[in-house]
Amino acid sequence: MKWLNDDWWYAEINVPPNTIQSFSYQYFLQERAETTYDGIVHHYNHLDAQQELVFIDSWMDASDPRRTWISAPFTRVFFQRPQNSLQLNNTTHIFKVQAPLLPVHQTVCIMGSDLPTGYWNTEQPLLMHYDSNGWFAAAINLNGRMSPLAYKYGIYDTATQQFIRYEEGANRILNTIATTNRQTIMHDGYLRVPITEWKGAGVSVPVFSLRSDEGFGTGEFADLPLFARWVSQRNLQLIQLLPVNDTIQTHSWLDSYPYAAISSFALHPMYIRLQDVGKLPDNHLLEKQFNRLRKWLNEKEEVDYETVVSYKLAYLRALHELENEKLQTPAYWDWFDVNEHWLLPYAVFCALRNRYQTAKWKEWPEYQRYDATIIYNLLTADKELGAEVNFYFYVQFHLHLQLKKAVEEVHKQGIALKGDIPIGVARWSADTWKNPEAFNLDMQAGAPPDLFAKDGQNWGFPTYNWEVMLQDDLTWWKQRLQHMSVYFDAFRLDHVLGFFRIWQIPETAIHGILGYFHPAIPISKEEILQRNIAFEEDRFCMPYITDRILEEAFGNYAGIIRDELMEPLTDGRYRLVKYSTQKDVVASTLPDAIKSVLLNLLTDVLFIKVKHQHKNQYHPRYQLSSTNSFTALDLQTQQQLKNLYNDYFYNRQESIWQKSASTKLPLIRSATNMLISGEDLGVVPNCLPGVMKSQGLLSMMVERMPKTSNTVFSDISQASYLTVLTPSTHDMSTLRGWWEEEKYITSKYYNEVLEKTDEAPEILTAALMQEIIDRHTEAPAILRIFQLQDLLAASGSYTLQEPEKERINIPANPNHYWRYRMPVDITRL
Repeated sequence: MKWLNDDWWYAEINVPPNTIQSFSYQYFLQERAETTYDGIVHHYNHLDAQQELVFIDSWMDASDPRRTWISAPFTRVFFQRPQNSLQLNNTTHIFKVQAPLLPVHQTVCIMGSDLPTGYWNTEQPLLMHYDSNGWFAAAINLNGRMSPLAYKYGIYDTATQQFIRYEEGANRILNTIATTNRQTIMHDGYLRVPITEWKGAGVSVPVFSLRSDEGFGTGEFADLPLFARWVSQRNLQLIQLLPVNDTIQTHSWLDSYPYAAISSFALHPMYIRLQDVGKLPDNHLLEKQFNRLRKWLNEKEEVDYETVVSYKLAYLRALHELENEKLQTPAYWDWFDVNEHWLLPYAVFCALRNRYQTAKWKEWPEYQRYDATIIYNLLTADKELGAEVNFYFYVQFHLHLQLKKAVEEVHKQGIALKGDIPIGVARWSADTWKNPEAFNLDMQAGAPPDLFAKDGQNWGFPTYNWEVMLQDDLTWWKQRLQHMSVYFDAFRLDHVLGFFRIWQIPETAIHGILGYFHPAIPISKEEILQRNIAFEEDRFCMPYITDRILEEAFGNYAGIIRDELMEPLTDGRYRLVKYSTQKDVVASTLPDAIKSVLLNLLTDVLFIKVKHQHKNQYHPRYQLSSTNSFTALDLQTQQQLKNLYNDYFYNRQESIWQKSASTKLPLIRSATNMLISGEDLGVVPNCLPGVMKSQGLLSMMVERMPKTSNTVFSDISQASYLTVLTPSTHDMSTLRGWWEEEKYITSKYYNEVLEKTDEAPEILTAALMQEIIDRHTEAPAILRIFQLQDLLAASGSYTLQEPEKERINIPANPNHYWRYRMPVDITRL
C-alpha cells in the first residue's frame, strides 16, 4: 500500500468486469522479519462491475480482547441476534461498526450532521442492522450532500424504544464525496463504549464418556442436547469435546485413540444413534439383538469399543441395503457437493481398507497412489466397491444430520461447543493416501521427555511437510477448519507448539527421546570441532555400550548378549549388530525383559545424526548429560557439550521458530471465526507467548503444571485475560487422583496455595474440590474448563469410581484404551 497522510495508507485494485462476485481481504504489517496481521478478515458479496468500491477500514488488532468477543461463541450463541440483509439500491455509503457484548435487546444507531443521519436527533436515530458477517450496518444515500460529514454511533434499546447513550470520543468524520457510480464501505472498528470483560466457564467431556439409556454403550451426538441442559443449569457456558473424527484402522480397541484420525473431516460411526437413522424389520437378527445388547452395553462401567463399533456398522449396513434409494434427496446432494473433496477419498479409503484387510495403503496390491481419474473409473467398473463406497457416504450423511441437529439444540440452550483439532493424523489415513507429499512419512511426531513420560512421547503420526502445504497457503488446513466450523464455535488447537516446531522422531525409533526439533538449525561437524570437542561420529552418534554397562544391565547373561548380538570395537565399546534400531528390537522374538534393556541402550547417544542433501547434520540428544556416553567423557569435553546443548535448545532456534509460527498461524486464524485456544503446555519456546498474543489465540494454564522451572504451581490469580484455566486435562489424573498420587506436592498445595494450617487430608473432599473450583472461577482469565469428573466429585452427590478409573488418558502409554464413561446417566444429572 502507499502512504497517504497522517495515519492513512491506501491501495487501488482494478478488477476485470464479470470476473468475481465476492471476495475477502485482510491487512498485514511487514516490519523487517516481523509480520503482524489485522484481526479481521473482511468479506464483500455484491460486486457490481459498473461500480467503484471504496473501503475505508480501521486496523483491529488480533490481540485486542474485543476481537475475542466477536468470535463465533459470542456472535452465534451468547449474544446471538437476528441477521438482516441491507437494501443496497440507491445507497452510496455503508457504515459498519462492531459492538461486542452488546445485550440482544439493544442495537447500534447512527446520527450525524446531515439529514440522512438524523441531525443528531436522538428521538429518531437511524437504527443499524446486524449483518451476516457480525457487523452492525446501515446503508445511506449521501448523493448530493456536502462533505465532510460528522457522525457518531450510539446505543438504542429496542425493548424500551429509547436512546441510551452516544459512544465516547470525538465525532467521526467522513470526507469522501458521494457519486452515483461509487459505493463507500466504512469499517469503523469498535463502538467506543466501556465494556466489562466477559468471563465464562465450561465442562470438558469426550462424547464417548456420556451415558444415557438411549445410547448404545457409548455416548452419541444425540446425547449432547440433554447434557447441555445440565451444563446450563450449572451456569456454565461451554462444552469442550475431544476429537470426534473416524479413527478406524484395525477394527480393534486400538482404534479408541481419538487423536489418530483416518480422516480429518469424517465423523466417527461410534457416535451415531441407530434408532434415529432407521429401524430394521422385527424378524431381522440384528433387530432382535438390539435391546438386549444395548442394555448389556449400557450397564458396563467402561466403553466396549469393539462391540459397539462392530454392531453399529453391521446394523447400518443392513439399513443401507434397505434404504439406499431414500438417500437421493436434494439435501443429500447439496451436502455431497460441498464435501466431495474429502468424502470420496475417505469412502474409497475405507472400502479398500476393508477389501485388503489393512489400512496400510503402501501394502495394498493396487491403488497405492490416489488418482481421482483412476478412482472414478474403478467405481464405475467395480459395482461391489461402488456399493461399499456408497455405504460410507450414507453413514457420514446421517452423522452430519445428527451432529448438526444436536448443535442446534445445544445452541438453543445458550451453550457453545468447543471441538479439538489434533496436531496429527494417522499414518495410514485417507489424508496421507490422498496427499502423501504433504506429510513426512519417514518421521513420527511426539514430545521430548517430561514429568509424565521419561522416555518422551511417540505419537506415531507423520509430521507435516510445511513447505509443500504452504505452497497453496495451507488450503488443507483451511478446509479442515471450515468444515469443523459447521459444528463448533471454538476449538482447542492441540499441541500448538507444533506450529512453531515439532518434535520429530525417525521412523526407526520407538522412544520419543531419540527425536529432535524441526525446523531447527542443526550442528555441523565443523562447529563441534571449533568448540574444541574431539568429535568422532561413531563415538558420539552410536549407542555407548561397554562391558561394565552390559554387566549392570544383564548380570550373568551379559556374555551371552554380547556374543549373540554385538561385535567389539577397537576402543572397548560394542556395536549392536543384529538389532541396530529400536524398531528392529520391538519386531524381534527376544523376551520382553531383554527388549526393554536393549531399547534403553539404544538411546545412550550424544547426537542424533540426520542426513540432509547428502551431508550429515547433528542434533544434540535431549538430556544428553544423563547418558553413560556423556559420563565417560573428560570434564572439559563435558562442559563444552553442555555449552553447545544450551545454545542449541535455548538460544539459536528462537528466531526460526517465531518465523515458522508467524507464517502458519495467521492463515489458520483467518480461515474461520471460531474462537481458538492453543494447548501450549510442555517445553515452550520463549517466542511462543508473544506470537500467541499477537494472533489473539487463548493460552492455556494448568495450576499444577507451571510453565516456569523455578515454581511448583502456576499463580492463576495472575493469569492474563486471554487464558483458558483448567485444574486437570484429559491427559492427566483428575484432581482426586492427583491428590492421592503425589502426596508431597498436594500437601504443599494444601498449605501454601490453599493456605491451610493443618495437615492435608488423605483424600480430596468435595468441599476442598469446590474451593479449588472457586479459585479458578475468581481468576481473571476469560475461560476456565473443568473435567466432568472433577465437577461430579465437587458436587458430592454421586457414587464415584476409583480415581484411577476416572482418568481418560495416560500419555506415556501409546496403547492406552480410551474408554472412560461417566458413572451416572445424564437423565439423573
